[in-house]
Amino acid sequence: MTDARFTRTQTAVFNAVRDVLVAEGPAGLTAERLAEASGVARSTIYRNWPDLGALACEVFDFLMHSEPLPRDLDPEAGLLAYLRDYARRLNDPSYVALLLALMEGAARDEAFAAVQRRMFSQTRSRAASIITEGKETGAFDPRLDVKQGVEDVVAPFLFRRLTMQQLITPRMVSELHRRLLERWGPP
Repeated sequence: MTDARFTRTQTAVFNAVRDVLVAEGPAGLTAERLAEASGVARSTIYRNWPDLGALACEVFDFLMHSEPLPRDLDPEAGLLAYLRDYARRLNDPSYVALLLALMEGAARDEAFAAVQRRMFSQTRSRAASIITEGKETGAFDPRLDVKQGVEDVVAPFLFRRLTMQQLITPRMVSELHRRLLERWGPP
């Protein structure tokens, strides 16, 4: 298969994964259903993605990194950019459906759980990089625990979006950014 053909196939299958998970949840994620939704032959799906759980993780990873964050920002501005991007992702029904599918799969399958641990490593995430840089440059308290900092960043929005089923507003982003800077500021 040529690169252009594979790219078209990948796009169709990734879109089908998102659509199926949003409409039907993880139970609907079958090769047959993906073939129907994408127009891609079932054999092509099996050949390129023999593990549908890994495919869902690949699509989730793609959504997580589809809009790269600017790299030349100071830690405070980087944190704000991250929070805005995180809110954008959590407001996307496809992202949330994939996140829930990943969590459900991880509860039942160790291979899926390993992918989830890798994707959500508190020390390797973009948020962790921002916090580490902030500590190194003096923008944040050097005693700030990176793992706790990542939890401080992600937990409020996850709670609002998944538990309360609220969209994350720009005001919520600004408020969390302000609170984190107050809490994390240099001593």
